[in-house]
Amino acid sequence: MKKKPVRKFKETVEIRTSLTNRILSHRYLPAALLVIMFVAGCFIHVWQRVRVLELVKDVSSLRAENNRLIDASSKLNIRLAELSSASRIERYAQDSLGLRIPKADQVYSLLGKEEELVEPDELATLFQAIERVTRYVPAIAPSHATAGDLRPLRPDVLSSREGDR
Repeated sequence: MKKKPVRKFKETVEIRTSLTNRILSHRYLPAALLVIMFVAGCFIHVWQRVRVLELVKDVSSLRAENNRLIDASSKLNIRLAELSSASRIERYAQDSLGLRIPKADQVYSLLGKEEELVEPDELATLFQAIERVTRYVPAIAPSHATAGDLRPLRPDVLSSREGDR
């Protein structure tokens, strides 16, 4: 009785190995593998071509949309220039708001105390220009002077802050 289950297992293993061996040792296996690889390559090639055609279609539709948007943008810029023109604003102010163009004797300029026009003094202008230039000129402090520099250092008389020079 013990030999029967072992024998069934052995027969099952033999059948499975014999099927695998038969497939692997079949004389048309290499040709079948080549045909399968060829068909797979054809499917891949056709899929790639279909995908490329879809991408070309997408690119052309995006280009058409881009051109449409550029046209719309240029039309909007033209409309903006048209709406912001001085003559249109003037006409709108006269027609809709009832405003009129003032006469020359109706226009006044107001100057505050800070804005009084005073002729600047030439010497003061010169000192201001020198002060602006000295802000960007490197300064040598007494602690940084080298032994080769024999000129005496002069304090900056134009600077309002002591840390400038």
